[in-house]
Amino acid sequence: MLNVETRHAIHPDHARSMDSEALRQAFLAQELFQPGQIRLVYTHYDRFTLGGVVPDGADLVLDAVAETKTASFLDRREMGIVNIGGTGTVAAAGQSWTLEAGDVLYLGLGAGPVTFGGQGRFYVASAPAHRAFPHRLVTPADCKEVRMGAVETSNKRTIKMFIHPEVM
Repeated sequence: MLNVETRHAIHPDHARSMDSEALRQAFLAQELFQPGQIRLVYTHYDRFTLGGVVPDGADLVLDAVAETKTASFLDRREMGIVNIGGTGTVAAAGQSWTLEAGDVLYLGLGAGPVTFGGQGRFYVASAPAHRAFPHRLVTPADCKEVRMGAVETSNKRTIKMFIHPEVM
């Protein structure tokens, strides 16, 4: 089942006048991960789309999304998929990948319908694309880690880059 919510852009002057509840309604994406559903939030901020896909043991297919005005969602878009659940599968463009928890799959422009399966819980992020790049599975072992900050300044962190020119 596909569920798409559209979020319109908010003018900065309007945002300054919003209380916490109004800000939450305009910017917080909740309940993305529902069993047996593809839930997307299509925004008017550069047409960025985010969402959650939970196959729950049955295949789910992401294909036509009316908001994109294309025959298939990835006709003019690219997408990053992060598996935050159990072992799952993603198939597109005649290929299939098995994703373990923490794996990231990049699908380039024109990948066609995307089929999600298995026990994965997939976080998806998509933006318009103007050039096709090869599809690629990146595991945590393949990502680039950047360590920065310090405990003394309460900002010690590790940034893991998956979909990045230094990795792909």
